[in-house]
Amino acid sequence: MESLDKTNALRLITLFSGAVKGISFYPASHPAIKQPLAELYGILEAALRLKEQVSWGLIDGMMFFEDHLFTIPSSAIADLTNQMTEKEIGRIVATSACSLEELEAFIKLFAVKGIHCDVLSRQMKEKGIAGLTLVRHGDESFDQANKPLEDDATDDHAKTYNQALSAVRTICRDIERGRIPNSGPLISIVDRMVQITMQEPWAMLGLTMINDYDNYTFNHCVNVGVLSMALGTSLGMDEKAIKDLGIAGLLHDIGKTMIPKGILNKPGKLSSTEFDEMKRHPELGSKIIREMKGLAPHISSVVLGHHIHYNRSGYPEWASNLPFSQMIDIVAIADTYDAITTLRVYQHPVNPNTALNQMQNMTNTILDGKIVGCFIEMMGNYPVGTLVRLDTNEVAIVYRPNPLNENAPLVRILFDDEGNRLPVPFEQALIEPDGSRYAEIVAVVDPLLKNIDIGKLVTSATL
Repeated sequence: MESLDKTNALRLITLFSGAVKGISFYPASHPAIKQPLAELYGILEAALRLKEQVSWGLIDGMMFFEDHLFTIPSSAIADLTNQMTEKEIGRIVATSACSLEELEAFIKLFAVKGIHCDVLSRQMKEKGIAGLTLVRHGDESFDQANKPLEDDATDDHAKTYNQALSAVRTICRDIERGRIPNSGPLISIVDRMVQITMQEPWAMLGLTMINDYDNYTFNHCVNVGVLSMALGTSLGMDEKAIKDLGIAGLLHDIGKTMIPKGILNKPGKLSSTEFDEMKRHPELGSKIIREMKGLAPHISSVVLGHHIHYNRSGYPEWASNLPFSQMIDIVAIADTYDAITTLRVYQHPVNPNTALNQMQNMTNTILDGKIVGCFIEMMGNYPVGTLVRLDTNEVAIVYRPNPLNENAPLVRILFDDEGNRLPVPFEQALIEPDGSRYAEIVAVVDPLLKNIDIGKLVTSATL
């Protein structure tokens, strides 16, 4: 069933948080409360015309409204998250019976500090508030139509990733055979990737840790697409721009299909002649894209400029003065990050945390420093796929960021405190919603030393 779009869902959460904060300082009749409250109720009414009941609350410490998850919290979302955590409220449920008067009365009760879920529920009953109910944290029971994260979501994301791999592989093979590729299958799968990314920007990031040495080019192209879309979402770009970023990311290196395999796979340093040949791939890729039907013209420009560098010192040199869009800087950052963190014939990969540090040294020369800052904020202090040692001496893999605390991501424990590999890893929040601490990260661990497959561990749906 159709639900409120993400923009209005975010606006509802923001207005609700603001009303809770403001009603502590102003009477309900004051314009600072009355006007936002009317707008809040208007959006809630619109949502309830689409569904008989709607809910918003917390899952794994992140705010959601229906099927929209807000992984990068604003100050309003952070305030509301803290209040709901303190009150031990898992979610708030509204039905079509909710009136403006009930909403106002509920906000007055909710704004009182030190009142927990059970007490607040009793007070709501005493006030006759029937159109709003609370679900205590830990008691959430989501039906399939009202569940922010589906049980099979990880499997679905992996399927989508593999479909993107197949689409890129088919395009490359068509090019090698002298054909103009069909863009239809790629556009279709990118549409699906956009929907996943806009709802949960972090959802597919773990899949970028899958490194298939034999299919590096295909994996790298899909990874750059995933990272570019996630970064575009974090920057607040609209759906069309994120789709174009995804297509450009997936196709940014297709010009390499026209480069001799001996140069592409050479284990040592390229000669100047070989490097000049390699530097042709952005131009070759841009030309191929211009010949493909159904792709926006500026996508070829993004592919042409993804090695031009922020200070325009890159290649192709003749294109340095062209009016490129911000998209080339986004794709360049995604390209750089995936290249640094990937095992290649001539390179030992570095861990995600170290990769971000290396990228900071490239800012305002090779990479746009402002966008790199946004990328680092999106990835967190311990990006998805980072292997870490805890102060319990356990070793774990980061599989999901914690937007409320960058130093306490969600992890999967792989080795116990004596160094023994667990037969079945288990998921663990380093800080629980009630503030209790399980452990702290004390070091980053090289996965090669532990002989583990990062991609498989991060993306496994059933541990």
